[in-house]
Amino acid sequence: MLLEEITIENFCSCSNVNIPLSVFSPVIGYNNAGKSNILRAIVWLLRKSSLSSSKFNDINSRVVVSGVIFDLDISMLPPNQQTQIGRFVSNSRLTIRRIQETPNARAVDIKLEVLDPATGSWAANPTGIDNAIAVLFPEPIFIEAMDDASADVSQFAAKNTIGLLLKNTMEQIRLQNAPALAALTNALSAAASHLNGPQRIAEFALLESAATTALNDFFPGLSVHLGMQSPTLEDVVKTASLDLSDAQGLKLGFTSYGHGTQRSVQMALINLLANQIRPAAQGQTTTLLLIDEPELYLHPHAVELLRDSLQKISGTGFQIVLTTHSPLVIGDRILDTIIAFKNQQGHTAVRQKMKSAANSLQNMSHHAGVVFSLQNSSYLLFLESVVIVEGKTEKMLVPDMYQAIRKMSLARSKTCLIEVCGSGSIAPTMEVLRAVGFKSKAIVDLDYLFKKAPHLVQNLTNDADFLACKAWFAANSAATGFKLGADGFPEKNGAFTAAEVFEIMAKAMPQEVQRLASQLLARGFWVWTLGAIEAHLGIGKTEADRMVFANSTKNNGNLGHANDAANLTACMNWI
Repeated sequence: MLLEEITIENFCSCSNVNIPLSVFSPVIGYNNAGKSNILRAIVWLLRKSSLSSSKFNDINSRVVVSGVIFDLDISMLPPNQQTQIGRFVSNSRLTIRRIQETPNARAVDIKLEVLDPATGSWAANPTGIDNAIAVLFPEPIFIEAMDDASADVSQFAAKNTIGLLLKNTMEQIRLQNAPALAALTNALSAAASHLNGPQRIAEFALLESAATTALNDFFPGLSVHLGMQSPTLEDVVKTASLDLSDAQGLKLGFTSYGHGTQRSVQMALINLLANQIRPAAQGQTTTLLLIDEPELYLHPHAVELLRDSLQKISGTGFQIVLTTHSPLVIGDRILDTIIAFKNQQGHTAVRQKMKSAANSLQNMSHHAGVVFSLQNSSYLLFLESVVIVEGKTEKMLVPDMYQAIRKMSLARSKTCLIEVCGSGSIAPTMEVLRAVGFKSKAIVDLDYLFKKAPHLVQNLTNDADFLACKAWFAANSAATGFKLGADGFPEKNGAFTAAEVFEIMAKAMPQEVQRLASQLLARGFWVWTLGAIEAHLGIGKTEADRMVFANSTKNNGNLGHANDAANLTACMNWI
């Protein structure tokens, strides 16, 4: 099962926001965007509690959190609950919502309603619905960002990580180790007999007698009886604490270690707990694991290990929703990432998922390339502007050139570069990025203007400059020794590469090329009007050439060593 969707109304910063979820849903956004509030709203939907006024966005309106449970199998419920809940299930989906009308309401006044698919109306508190939800979605495991790791794992508590692990271990003892349980129970019974039974320690009886004598001076006829709770195995377990030892065997208290170690142990034990309480039958119950900034205090390698572990258990009885500021946590799940932000009213909102934007391109030939490029560029999610490039030279040198001209890094201006798989993926990638709210631009070679841009600019192929450039290729092909393809433009075979021929044409037709490039500039495309970036740089396409240029840029702090510094400078300012 899966909590497929959640809608939050008037809860903290979430005035009215709808969020699609998957089995592994990272939530990102700037500080104070409302990411943690999304997790808290999910917890409140599944586990009733009374909200104070601080949890109301508007204290004059009610809080409503609704969710759609997908892939529901009511056969796991008792027969009476199947009958009560079955009529509300449609297409394996159950839609529920929890409502609190006023702050600090009594628990009995907090309603849980179910959508009746037959009528479209809400049924208030159907019999057994709370119990059914508890079976379908056991209590969520919620780890907040600033939770004290030592409080969660070093000392027993009923609902902290170490407490839940010990509770599960106790259950395993009862099921699998009856002799040990019997021996321990007998030992505790023997101890109990020394507290309250026939073998009671004499000093306790003497205390009772002395206390009774003292009391009779004030209230004759009354007697004092000293009662002590006999210890149980559960009582002993509640005293458990967790220490750590290093490779040399030196054992120290949990809090003796740094925050990074403590957080690592906490995340490891959460993963252990998730694996231990995973349902035996996959697809029946689902436990929501909600973690606020799991990367806190962790080494980058530990972050990657944690991410891989969480992704592994997601969908196998666990649904993971986490907030993060780290691309390492997201990995290749960029398409499922939820981007939260504050809208103009100061309320939490989310952008369209990249998955849904990319799905609109499924019938396009470059869909796979777009998806691959985006999945391997998770860092872009934490910025605002994206510049798409298709070549290694741009990816390597643009950051240094930008720094030299703008006197700031791309990251400082909340901009990043992503490299796509071929020129055909550029426009679709821009479309996806713009659909989810990013500012996106592209830097392209001159051949893009003639081979790909006609699909973007209406009537471009009928433009006089376009026709003039195309005519130049036809007029010079035979004499120069380059080959033309069926489309009338240079192809790979011949005395020159296609890129070299476009560079030759650019020198011969500079004004026509510049006017054509201006049409693409208005649409967010920067065209290298000399053919490719290397012609403007004045270098070859080898790694050594790029390294020499990069070092010169860093040492000089300008682009004076380039072949066409003016055009390169204009490009950096355009970005």
